[in-house]
Amino acid sequence: MMDLDIRLVDLAPMHVVAARGYGTEPEYEAWDSILEFAKERRIDPWDKTHRFFGFNNPEPSAERAAYGYEQWMTVDDEVPAAIGLELKDAPGGRYAMAHVHGLDFIGDAWQHLANWCIDHDLTIDTDREPCLEEVLNPIDLPESDWDVDLFLAVTGG
Repeated sequence: MMDLDIRLVDLAPMHVVAARGYGTEPEYEAWDSILEFAKERRIDPWDKTHRFFGFNNPEPSAERAAYGYEQWMTVDDEVPAAIGLELKDAPGGRYAMAHVHGLDFIGDAWQHLANWCIDHDLTIDTDREPCLEEVLNPIDLPESDWDVDLFLAVTGG
C-alpha cells in the first residue's frame, strides 16, 4: 500500500493553451508543442506564473498501444492562439489531490487516489477532465526527480 498525503482542494477556473500528442509515448510531443509556443511568445514557462496540467486524451486501451496526451499551460486571456494549439477555459472545481515524487509509480498512485475517493464516499466527476497531472518542475530533469500533483475530479465530501 502506498503512503500518499491525499486532501481535497478546489482548483480555480483556468485559461489554458492546449497541445496534444498521440502515439506510444505522446507526453513529450505535447510538451514540445507547449514549450515551443512559450518560446515563440517569449514566455518563460518556469517563472512560477504558469501552471502545467496534462491528462490522457484518449485513454490507453488494451486494443491499441497508441494513446493521446493533452498538455495545458495556463496563460493570460490576451495571449493569442497558435496553429495546431487550442485556447480553452477549464472550469476548475473540487479535486482529490496527491503529490508524487518521480514517475516510477505514478500508475499505482492514481489507483491509490481512486481507491481513497471510494473509501471516502466521493464520486469521480466525469463532467470535466477527471484526471489532471500537474508537473511542478522543469521537464529537463530526470523523470525520477519530477514532482507531480495528481488531481482527481470529485463530487461529494
